[in-house]
Amino acid sequence: MKKFLLTTLFYLVPALAVFSFLVYCRPWLMTVREDSQLWQLGADYLLSRLSEPGGLARYVSEFFVQFCYYVALGGMVMALFFMVMQWLWVMVLDRIWTYYRQSAFPLWLKVLSLLPLVLLWILLLDINVQFTLPVAIAMVMVLALMVPRHGKLTLPTTVFLLLIGWWLAGSAIILLPLMAPWSLAKRQSGRFPWAKAVLRFMLMALLLTATVFLYAPFSKHPTYRLFVGIDYVTINKRVVGTPEEQQYDFLMRHHLWNRIATMAEAHKPKSRACYYAAYLSGWKLWGTGEEKLKACYSDTWGSLSSCAAAFLMSELYLQLGWVNMSQRAAHDALVSFPNNNSSARALKRIAEMNLITGNYNLVKKYTSILEKAPFYRSWAKDVRRMADNPKLIDQNTNCTQLRYIYSQTPDGVFY
Repeated sequence: MKKFLLTTLFYLVPALAVFSFLVYCRPWLMTVREDSQLWQLGADYLLSRLSEPGGLARYVSEFFVQFCYYVALGGMVMALFFMVMQWLWVMVLDRIWTYYRQSAFPLWLKVLSLLPLVLLWILLLDINVQFTLPVAIAMVMVLALMVPRHGKLTLPTTVFLLLIGWWLAGSAIILLPLMAPWSLAKRQSGRFPWAKAVLRFMLMALLLTATVFLYAPFSKHPTYRLFVGIDYVTINKRVVGTPEEQQYDFLMRHHLWNRIATMAEAHKPKSRACYYAAYLSGWKLWGTGEEKLKACYSDTWGSLSSCAAAFLMSELYLQLGWVNMSQRAAHDALVSFPNNNSSARALKRIAEMNLITGNYNLVKKYTSILEKAPFYRSWAKDVRRMADNPKLIDQNTNCTQLRYIYSQTPDGVFY
């Protein structure tokens, strides 16, 4: 009973820590990740991901990240994934320890094994590190558990899984021989044949390198991206947005004007988009700063500096009734995301604005895409019905108000 309780706490406490930190300390990290993708339920989307190295890891990671549409649900999914990853890591280390030491895996080492996972998840606090990376590493752990520890098939199995795993998980597969070290060197009494192990590892690395170079001419990505992972890290780090812009965008989309005003008062915003968000909060709370706020109308070059800033300005423009400007900002975010990602949030905003302006064909086009995204399907179907029958728009209070404001407000798209 005591052992069961300790084991439960060993897995449950870190998972609760992950959930609490993400939901209460960094909720915008989850929403920004969800903003930067469009996971679709269907064979076409799956095949498009599987058509490139590391595609399965990317597909699975995007499946998990879509749950961040709701902060609490996303926190639960991230915590559960951390728990599963922790269990896989302990399994891998336990197999290595029992194979070479022929004794039970000690508790102190089990606790110490949390350190690499903690360091990996600290890396994920940088929005430029994609969730594909931990998913790929978890997939490598699963493959490592499939390598037999005894028999003549150990080395051939490792080589086979190395090549298959590169296509499924990406360049993180280089960790496979290290997680199944008996494929590099068998157990020997009193010593470990380091020279043999290093030689075998180098040969496997050369085999993987040759495979990458053979595939490179057929890839749409640069060769170096095949080595570092197609979707492990964002190519252009400035494109996604600063932590300040991410946090302001999160507060803006939830209309937390008091918190925006408090943040701006405590720390002077560095981004122009955040400046305008502070002006909007003052206008919403106390009716001040209207003239300064109007300056953002002609400052698109300065304010649309990143994807997070573009989403922030799209929300701001919408609050002011500038429908075309809101659409333009969302479009800037849509076409700016790195790693060839789309954005469900951007498509949703563009469809919303075109419903107001009367461009129903574009609304139908984008809603047909969003209907394949589980968390957007219900909304997309409702909007599609309004596009098919514009009389339904007059029954929607929000749309009616926006149409009236749009008709009374000077607006444009490109400035």
